[in-house]
Amino acid sequence: MAAGSKPTAVHFSLIGFVMLSLILGVFTYLGWKEYIELRDGEFATTQAQLQQEQQSLTQLVAEVTEMKQLLGHPVDDLGGAGVDEANTVHYLVRNDLSNYGGEQAANTVTATLSAMSTRIRELEEENATLQASLNSNRDELLAVNTASRNQMDEIVQSQESSEEQLQANIDKHDEVLAEKNAEIDDLVTEINQVQAEKEVLRDEYESYRRESEERVALLENRIDALSDELNELKKVSFEKQDGNVVAVDNTTRTVWIDIGERDNLKPQVTFSVYTRDHRGIGRGPEDIKAKIEVTRVLDSHLAEARILDEQLFRPIAEGDPIYSPLWSAGRTEYFALVGRPDLDEDGESDWELFYEIVRNAGAKIDLVVTDEGDREPLDAKLSARTKFLIVGDMDDPAQFSGQPEKVAMAQAVNNQLTELRDEARLYGIRVVRLNDFLEYIGYRNQQHLWQPGQDRPFNLPSGATSAGVDEAYQDRTSSGTTSELFRQNGTRTQQESSGQTSGLFRGGR
Repeated sequence: MAAGSKPTAVHFSLIGFVMLSLILGVFTYLGWKEYIELRDGEFATTQAQLQQEQQSLTQLVAEVTEMKQLLGHPVDDLGGAGVDEANTVHYLVRNDLSNYGGEQAANTVTATLSAMSTRIRELEEENATLQASLNSNRDELLAVNTASRNQMDEIVQSQESSEEQLQANIDKHDEVLAEKNAEIDDLVTEINQVQAEKEVLRDEYESYRRESEERVALLENRIDALSDELNELKKVSFEKQDGNVVAVDNTTRTVWIDIGERDNLKPQVTFSVYTRDHRGIGRGPEDIKAKIEVTRVLDSHLAEARILDEQLFRPIAEGDPIYSPLWSAGRTEYFALVGRPDLDEDGESDWELFYEIVRNAGAKIDLVVTDEGDREPLDAKLSARTKFLIVGDMDDPAQFSGQPEKVAMAQAVNNQLTELRDEARLYGIRVVRLNDFLEYIGYRNQQHLWQPGQDRPFNLPSGATSAGVDEAYQDRTSSGTTSELFRQNGTRTQQESSGQTSGLFRGGR
């Protein structure tokens, strides 16, 4: 029994556990009580702070509300920077600064009000200055009005005192005016008489002028007629020969002349051949006995030519002079043409052929009157360098009855001829007919012929299409073969040259 009532480890453990539990419970109670007391103290402190902040917030809201009232925008939303809402205090204040501040608007209300206050003071100072100036001007105006009123009073007094003198002056002026009117009437009568006499003198002068012009025109026509008659009788010419015939071969109808490459001579240039006892080169066609065309340029002063035409009883001989107005050694000749250049007498203008003849000789046409009566170039005039005025076929406007266009063209060409004759008389330019001109240049209306024994082709530009005098044409070189009908011996086979030449050209000539 005694052994059974002895404390064991279990009892001690249980006792320790109970005591530990009691101690832990006491400490837990004490800690919880301290926590509760501490929490209640902090809550009271926080409650007091919250009440204080609530009071501050209420005061701040009241101040903000008062500030809104002061700014004039009692809206709920304050807004802020970066918030672009229309119904906020911040936006409305910014808008007021921009609208009412004008040039003085700044980023803050204070700065804007300060700038506006400064501007108001400046305007007040300007206003004061202007007011002072206005007062000064008002005083000056008052002084001027006073002086004007005084002067007006003096004028009125003077006017009242001078009315009698004015009336006297008016009466005197009326008397003088009446005298002057009488003098004017006398002068008008005299002027009318002088004017009538002047009209009579003008009529007499116009009649005399017309008679003088008619007489001058008649005398000019008479002078022209006498000059033409004198030229026809004397046929004075200042032209000189271009060269001479140095040899003749009547068998081949070939001649050789003493001008060549050094003289700038080209093939196909034609010359007229004169008698050695001629009465003047270019004087008239009666001294021309033959026509030749250059076929080859052999040397510096030697060329071969074929005979185009020759008078039976006046054959070409050595020493005969040759001449062409188109060609001059080392110089370009210029010509003018009016009228239709009918070279083959078919009634049509042969402009292309005429241009070709002139161009082949190295000459130029500086003025042409077209078939329509226009000058080419339009502003062309005769000049001192123009050698001849060539007159082609002229149409009579009367022959084109019922054809107004042709009548106008013919009349225009005739008018141009009259003007060009006057210009030629002014510059001393010789006027020649187209037929005489063709005789002078040795022209003959025929085709170019190839002569047997000439081992070269002919360059036949006849028929070339060109639009102007100096326009180049295409090369149409002939093969050199001619019809058998033109061979002198009448055979039908192709003949070749024997190679024999005239003895004049042997031995280095």
